[in-house]
Amino acid sequence: MGNISEDINGVGALEALAINDPISIGGNQGDEGSSMEETQLQKTEKDPRTIARKYQIELCDKALVENVIVYLETGCGKTHIAVLLIYKMRCLMKKPRKDICIFLAPTVALVEQQAKVIKDSIDVKVGIYCGSSNRLKFHRDWEQEMEQFEVFVMTPQILLHNLSHCFIKIENIALLIFDECHYAQVESDHPYAEIMKIFYKPDVAKLPRIFGMTASPIFGKGASINSLETLLHAKVYTVKDREELDQFVSSPIVNVYYYGPTPSNSPCPHASYSGRLESIKAQVVTLPFDYKFGPLLVMLLIYVSNLSNSVCQLCSQRSRILQFLRTPKGYSSVFMITCCFVWKISAFGEHYNYLSQVAAYFAAECKKDCPVEANGTEADLSSVDALGVPFFSLKLLRLVGILSSFRAQPDMKCIIFVNRIITARSLAYVLHQLRFLSAWRCSYLVGVHSGLKNMSRKTTNAILEKFRSGELNLLVATKVGEEGLDIQTCCLVIRFDLPETVASFIQSRGRARMPQSEYAFLVDRGSQRELNLIQNFCEDEAQMNNEITSRTSTVEYVDFEEKVYRVDSTGATIGSGSSVSLLHRYCSKLPHDEFFNPKPWLYYFDDAEGTVCHIILPPNAPIHQIISSPQPSREAAKKDACLKACQQLYELGALTHYLLPDDEVDDNNEDDSDSDGDDEESSRRELHEMLVPSALRERWIKVERKKVSLSSYFIKFSPSPADRLYKEFGLFLKAPIPQEAERMKLDLQLARGRSVMTEIVPCGASAFSDNEIVLAEWFQEMWLKAIIDKSEFVKDFVQLGKDDVSSPISTFYLLLPVIVNKYRGSMTVDWKLITKCLSSPIFRTPKDNTCDRTSHMNNCLYLSNGPTKIDDILNSLVYVPCKDTFYFVSGLFPEKDAFSLFKEETNYANHFAQAFGVKFLHPYQPLLKAKQLFRLDNLLRKRGSAEPREKEEHFVELPPEICVLKVIGFSRDIGSSLSLLPSVMHRLESNLVAIELRRRLSASFSEGSEVSAQRVLEALTTERCNERFSLERLEVLGDAFLKFAVGRHLFVLHNSLDEGQLTRKRSNMVNNSHLFKLALSNNLHVYVRDQSFEPSHFYPFGRRCSVRCTDSTQVEIHSSHESNLKTGENTEVRCDKGHHWLQKKTVADVVEALVGAFIVDSGFKAAIAFLKWIGIQVDFKDSHVAKICHSSKIFTALSAQIDIPALENLLGYQFHHKGLLLQAFLHPSYHNNYGGCYQRLEFLGDAVLDYLTTSYLYSVYPNLKPGQLTDLRSLSVNNNSFARIAVNRSFYKFMLCDSSNLIQSMNKYAEFFKTSASENILAETVPCPKALGDLVESCVGAILLDSGFNLEVVWKIMISFLDPVMKFSALQLNPIRELQELCQFYNWELTFPSVKKDGVFSVDAVVDGKEVCETACATNSNKKTAKRIASQKLYLSLKEKGYKTKVKSLEEILKLSQKMEARLIGYDEIPSNIDVSFADHIEDLKSNEVRNISREVQSRPVNSAKSSRYIQRMVQPTPDVCNPSSDTGDSNSQATAGDGLRKSSAKSHLYEICAINCWKPPLFECFEEMGPAHLKQFAFKVTVTIEEASSTILECIGDHRAKKKDAAEFAAQGVIWYLKKIGHLEK
Repeated sequence: MGNISEDINGVGALEALAINDPISIGGNQGDEGSSMEETQLQKTEKDPRTIARKYQIELCDKALVENVIVYLETGCGKTHIAVLLIYKMRCLMKKPRKDICIFLAPTVALVEQQAKVIKDSIDVKVGIYCGSSNRLKFHRDWEQEMEQFEVFVMTPQILLHNLSHCFIKIENIALLIFDECHYAQVESDHPYAEIMKIFYKPDVAKLPRIFGMTASPIFGKGASINSLETLLHAKVYTVKDREELDQFVSSPIVNVYYYGPTPSNSPCPHASYSGRLESIKAQVVTLPFDYKFGPLLVMLLIYVSNLSNSVCQLCSQRSRILQFLRTPKGYSSVFMITCCFVWKISAFGEHYNYLSQVAAYFAAECKKDCPVEANGTEADLSSVDALGVPFFSLKLLRLVGILSSFRAQPDMKCIIFVNRIITARSLAYVLHQLRFLSAWRCSYLVGVHSGLKNMSRKTTNAILEKFRSGELNLLVATKVGEEGLDIQTCCLVIRFDLPETVASFIQSRGRARMPQSEYAFLVDRGSQRELNLIQNFCEDEAQMNNEITSRTSTVEYVDFEEKVYRVDSTGATIGSGSSVSLLHRYCSKLPHDEFFNPKPWLYYFDDAEGTVCHIILPPNAPIHQIISSPQPSREAAKKDACLKACQQLYELGALTHYLLPDDEVDDNNEDDSDSDGDDEESSRRELHEMLVPSALRERWIKVERKKVSLSSYFIKFSPSPADRLYKEFGLFLKAPIPQEAERMKLDLQLARGRSVMTEIVPCGASAFSDNEIVLAEWFQEMWLKAIIDKSEFVKDFVQLGKDDVSSPISTFYLLLPVIVNKYRGSMTVDWKLITKCLSSPIFRTPKDNTCDRTSHMNNCLYLSNGPTKIDDILNSLVYVPCKDTFYFVSGLFPEKDAFSLFKEETNYANHFAQAFGVKFLHPYQPLLKAKQLFRLDNLLRKRGSAEPREKEEHFVELPPEICVLKVIGFSRDIGSSLSLLPSVMHRLESNLVAIELRRRLSASFSEGSEVSAQRVLEALTTERCNERFSLERLEVLGDAFLKFAVGRHLFVLHNSLDEGQLTRKRSNMVNNSHLFKLALSNNLHVYVRDQSFEPSHFYPFGRRCSVRCTDSTQVEIHSSHESNLKTGENTEVRCDKGHHWLQKKTVADVVEALVGAFIVDSGFKAAIAFLKWIGIQVDFKDSHVAKICHSSKIFTALSAQIDIPALENLLGYQFHHKGLLLQAFLHPSYHNNYGGCYQRLEFLGDAVLDYLTTSYLYSVYPNLKPGQLTDLRSLSVNNNSFARIAVNRSFYKFMLCDSSNLIQSMNKYAEFFKTSASENILAETVPCPKALGDLVESCVGAILLDSGFNLEVVWKIMISFLDPVMKFSALQLNPIRELQELCQFYNWELTFPSVKKDGVFSVDAVVDGKEVCETACATNSNKKTAKRIASQKLYLSLKEKGYKTKVKSLEEILKLSQKMEARLIGYDEIPSNIDVSFADHIEDLKSNEVRNISREVQSRPVNSAKSSRYIQRMVQPTPDVCNPSSDTGDSNSQATAGDGLRKSSAKSHLYEICAINCWKPPLFECFEEMGPAHLKQFAFKVTVTIEEASSTILECIGDHRAKKKDAAEFAAQGVIWYLKKIGHLEK
């Protein structure tokens, strides 16, 4: 057996040194290395040994070397022993070790109490887990807890759950502590017992140390010390020396107080009460009852009579408290209870009189017994003189006497134990009313889960805190006070009701631990049974103590043969006890609504071998029924059946590998990228690099005296209107541009509707010498500085080519001015212009700029930096320092100089002198005609649709003396061209990225070439790019197709999963998180274009990015984007690595948009190929479809319930498989013998309708924005619109359901809908049953399946269904959203106060603003519906008053939109031929079976056929292939563990075969009995009807067996063998 004793002993040597040595505080004074921090740590560390008693240390030492159960009375410090053990074993649990300690306590209160003790006693990290730990649902949650905490304090049910489903493994538990371990008995179903029986096994590699604590090892019937030791694999120890215990714990004095019998002359109203009430009840019951109210009246009358009888018994037995019922409050309570029932049924007519008589008589008789004074007033019951029989029983008087004798003692605390809650409440009230007991401040304490009169945990804690503080000093408690609560020790404990067990005796006595405390019993003097009971308790305790102290035997390991089911892959294990709750939990997770509550139905039958449990599961479960094997009791049969059900659910995939419903699975694909919380921003986005196209990454290599060949392209500009001059430019790069982009055209939008059509024209290769390459590089560096980094040109000297001007994100191409030969179709670089520009003074050092200014005075102008030739000034770039502005100089104004008029009252000379302090030395020079250097802009942005018109260029007049010449020959036409080129190159780069992705897809799968590069670019471009196209529309289409394709795949592949599981699986496959991971694994994220072009981020060769990014600095560099996100700015920091932030949802949207791109350009096949490439499997086999269709034949038995021809006419489709049509109208509430419902078909129909509707809207409205497209789809594909279809076509009349409420709800909605005007905008006032919409979806799903997934067929039917919906008459979106948008537009405040009364919600929609204050109210049983209606009313009211936003409504947009013809986009699949596929499937099975038969098996002759059907009879086959268990003699034995349960019986297998093939269930009957009674043997006959084209009846008679079960099993094996032989199932 695996154990940790070796680990503990290994650690023990080290621990012993640390534990046994005294703690050193100061350390070695001569040791310089001892730090103050270590000393401080030693001072502050909690050490439980300092307060430990000797016996506690001794018991702890025993627990270190073996499993131990400590038996000590309450108050002796058992918990401190556990704390010591944790302290000594803490080295095994210190993090980062994964081992933990688990402390189990049976109640929540005890969990919290013990956790606090551990935290206060030692320095360990403690986690608390009880009923409120629902937040820990997944494996990763518990892994995080195990990383954080060292000690887990929890209830045993939580540990059992965690062990069963592998949240915690027993190998990771170093120490397992059981508090109140007496619950662990071999025959018990307590979680303690389940944990030990199922998981504490010898084959476990490492088992935990077991430590148990109890105040009474014997607990309940059949309990024993041996049983406890055997189950916990531990030995019971206690303190042998009683004197040692007495030093620390005081033992109470046990006293017995006797009370005598009631005097014979005391009145007892029991007989008179009972007689009179029985006569009244008999009179009423004998009257005829209305069929509705009769049972209720009988129930109420019986309740009243029972209540009266209880009162009478309290009086006669005198063991109950009558004082409460005798006080005025008691009278009113009884009378109010009675009158309450009478009032509730006062409408029942004549029966009211009889109940009134009961109430009146009951109240009157009670009042007769009330003591009165001489003057007729009620006596004061709080005085001693008023106490007496029958108002107080002698038992109560004895109790009052005991309490009176203690009232003078200081610090007195008392607990009175009773057995019933009503006694506790009544007794506490009585004692509280007695004034002479005012020293006792009383309350009562009952259980948290004790029924109607229970007490909240908060109230319990408050009462206990008051008891500790002394505010209360008397508690009347049920057995809840005996254990599990931290109750302060008392000086007096009274057993008002005697304990029922010796454990209760010991535990309640343990509450009396104060010095000189007393443990008192109230005993009836005349009851010998009560006297003997106390004596027996004392003797049993003494015997138990003697047995424990004298025990010398060691505990031997016993392997309990508990019935379990285990999953080998994960280790998940459930026992038969846990399987019951698991089955109920699974059923509760099935899809349900207000009209259907899925739960298992259990039926029990008794046969000769025991009790059999028959479970009927809900119709939407994958299995319909489970039958247990015969068991000795109902409880055992239920557990056996539930365990079988859980096993089959797992094998069918309905439970996960951890034996959990799949919605409780820790799914790593959990989608957290759709949330909008700002605090989750960092988790929803990641930093990624952008791809630089390979054609732009290739560098040219400069080799001295060698030519460099570059691919050249002419960039042609065609302005509209032609009002500007553009210098011709060419593009030169090393690698050729791909053919798809070498003739790229781009329409650049300028201001005022102007545009420039740009076209790239290939011009072959151009050769560059090494000097020319250098000049070209310098020129590009020069113009990039001039138009982007202007600040560098402010300096007097700019050095070109000094550093490497490229970076990792640089694109290697040159944009140079060219001269085009239009006749030859060639171009050459304008080297003259390049040389002229580079010869500018700014690029020369100051000493090179010396020139003879005097020789050219006649042809010069004086600039700020000296005289300059006029030829050099014209068509050049100058800088005006006083304005800090650059200008292109286009010419001169000879007629104007500095004295010319600047504005109306001043000239240029005066203006610049006053504004800038500039005085002209040459004021008569002509002014320069200049145009300001442009601000580089993004010309790819979406712009308005203004009419194009010419715009006259704007020039300014500049005095030459304020100008500094910068670049010679840099004219405005060059500047005009350069203003366009960055936008052109950005688009070219994006195109090349799309082309690279398309080529990659084409190389991966052939269908990848069927999508255009332009469509791929559209799919990669997000709305944030602010371009004239984006992925949004494609994403809407791709999303709908992905939902359909994945849903269809899951529907066909997982035939056993319900709608909820299918929906969750689909969600896991198509959610943003999963798509993001798939995109990341396929490196798709590098292609995404998610940023608007920012000219300042334009980094071609010649401009180096200044932000250097490394792995250590990248987060800090890009964190500034956080503030931009919150302020709405769409800019990011660009680094030299090309990093940018990508939302996970953005990448997922790109994947969906690529799916949409393939659908639009190619079709379904190409889209499916792309999905397969990215990692989403959506294919299926036709044979699987055929099998599903054929299996629906089982529902044809319901044909008589539905008029199938009439229904097919309404649908407009004739079904090949009628069972699918019947299934589509089968509500899960319908109880039939076949199981199944429409929910799976609804899942399929929902997916296909979503895609078909999207296809309709996408094709009909090509110009709608994606958001509008989504709004229209939500209006079309929703439950309300489908419900209207179901009503219009009367589908709801054909639904099969057993819910009268659903039928009533559907009829009510249908009546309202038909009587209301179709334009009625408030049609939501009647709630719409979801089942109506589900019906339409299930019909469409059935048609899709029956047609072999022929979307053309479904498309036509969908158009006919949705034609009224698609007209969008009286169109309105969500009125709440529209009202909110209206309020935001006008800056109004909107609130929705609500009130609930009698189950109806009243919601007000209130708008409050400066100019308006409007309110609308609506009521409905559903709060959301009421809010919607109120919003609708208020929105229409405001709209009528003229309030509206500037944005056009969707209805207005649709009216203005041009409608195109609706078409089914992308469908190119070939429908499945279901009949042929199914035939092929059967033939494959038969041929495989023929090949697998290895030998012939003899059988008896087959009888001749009867009537028109074939009957084949087999007698005594030799079923070797079935591997019969009857020969071993233990066929009836139960599976004990794991594998034993996986082998299903031949009988159940035969039932499954018949169900799968849609045959009638097999018929078993006892064919023959032989032999004497004590040696009787049985032979069984099995009849199976093979329902095919020619119906065949197969009868098999098996050999005789001693048991009927074995005989039936043997006959079933023969049938299975024969079915295999003839090819009906695989071998």
